[in-house]
Amino acid sequence: MLAEYLKTLINLDILEREVPVTEENPEKSKKGLYKIKDNFILFWFRFVFPNLNYIESGHVQLAMQKIRANLADAHISYVYEDICMEKMWELNSAHAWDFYFDKIGRWWDSHTEIDIVAMDSGGQDIIFGECKYWSGRTGRSVLVSLEQKARQVCWKNGMRREHFILFAWNGFTDELTALAKERTDLILISERGFENGKVFKSG
Repeated sequence: MLAEYLKTLINLDILEREVPVTEENPEKSKKGLYKIKDNFILFWFRFVFPNLNYIESGHVQLAMQKIRANLADAHISYVYEDICMEKMWELNSAHAWDFYFDKIGRWWDSHTEIDIVAMDSGGQDIIFGECKYWSGRTGRSVLVSLEQKARQVCWKNGMRREHFILFAWNGFTDELTALAKERTDLILISERGFENGKVFKSG
């Protein structure tokens, strides 16, 4: 019965089933997760519905306080990931790399999650990315963590060329920016643009 409800919501374009991007047979994968596609509906269920008692009783300010307290971490950061995913396709078209990826999505297992993984299915190139929507600048530790997580991804191990990309709403530390200028496998993108040689505006 549950499967029928899920199928109906998918057909109505309300839900979508997502699997780790490296799965060879997505339809048969047991790692599938269901997510609400529309950000307005997602916002309603995350923030409006849980606070209906405040709203309906006229205590709108209390509802707003609760919403503002969790809005960035529980909603905007996830929307930002979708925006970064769209930006990846723009970079692909702009030939940001010396290859073109043809597959992109999230990757996860029981212990690790990576915001963006993109690969050239017919080649040996794979891109690992993280999206950071927070108030401070993104530093080298985020890159180190991403490099460690990349080792958990089983895809053409021993033969692949790895590339890394970091998106950060509020930019990067001087240390990370300097490092990016020395590396050809790393791209940094913030609202202020690209920070190691080429310029890719995020807007």
